[in-house]
Amino acid sequence: MKKKYSFRFVDVFTDSAFSGNQLAVFEKPKNLTKKQMQNIAREINFSETTFVYPSKRKEIDAKVRIFTPYSEIPFAGHPVIGTAFVLAEKFNKRRKKKAQRVFLEIESGVVELDVAYHGKNPPTITMHQPVPKFGVALMDRGQAAKAVGIERESVIGGGVVSNGLDFLIVELDSEDSVKRARLNIDQAARVIERYHVSGIYIFSRKEGSRIDLHSRFFAPTLGVQEDPATGSASGAVGGYLSRIFKFPAKLEIRILQGAEIGRPSKIDVTVLCERGVVSAVSVTGTVVPAGEGYLIVP
Repeated sequence: MKKKYSFRFVDVFTDSAFSGNQLAVFEKPKNLTKKQMQNIAREINFSETTFVYPSKRKEIDAKVRIFTPYSEIPFAGHPVIGTAFVLAEKFNKRRKKKAQRVFLEIESGVVELDVAYHGKNPPTITMHQPVPKFGVALMDRGQAAKAVGIERESVIGGGVVSNGLDFLIVELDSEDSVKRARLNIDQAARVIERYHVSGIYIFSRKEGSRIDLHSRFFAPTLGVQEDPATGSASGAVGGYLSRIFKFPAKLEIRILQGAEIGRPSKIDVTVLCERGVVSAVSVTGTVVPAGEGYLIVP
């Protein structure tokens, strides 16, 4: 017997419609199997789709499962922030509260988020991420360059950073190099397999009162050729840069991503360090509603 499952669409890391990173949130996925959830995620074909369940823990607002078009994953930034927005709107329909805290249980652990309301403007949501762990350094700049279709000389350096997902962070010499990048799926798959990561995150930086990054993220083995905005990787690159700058007490970063695929996004990252190590990472963005509907599942 076919059943209808309702969902909400939201755009994450943007303050305007038809930009940012798209997310579908299914609030009542009761009785769906993992295979059915995977089929739904493939049908919708966003970077991620989430399914929300009641948590068995009283202090947790909801349990969330995250699917890319190809597989279920333990952690991701924009799905967590987008799902928190949907739940916060449900908990605070008339926005009587100026702020609220949301706790979500995902496969990698519990994520804490702060939602702040600003009148008629989109709310800002801050996700407190796991402290990053640093893996191996980039071993072959030429191979990484081929994976994203640029010259070896444009690659400054990089390495693996983990925070619930594993990322290969690759710094390029200029914004132009980032813009010129073109994914080579076969080469990228080899790099992803070599470093055992979820995808390749490239960026360039400009330094001032804060650090401004222009970034792109490629995860073809997850069914995401290019992601419009990657909250989890944004926290990872924040940790990477904190290490480069010898762990300053506070590092603030503004990241622009997604313009190359017509989905401009803005992500703010704050990294705190104590005694030569990263002590806290937060990723902040705005979310806007984009639509709602239902899917018929056989």
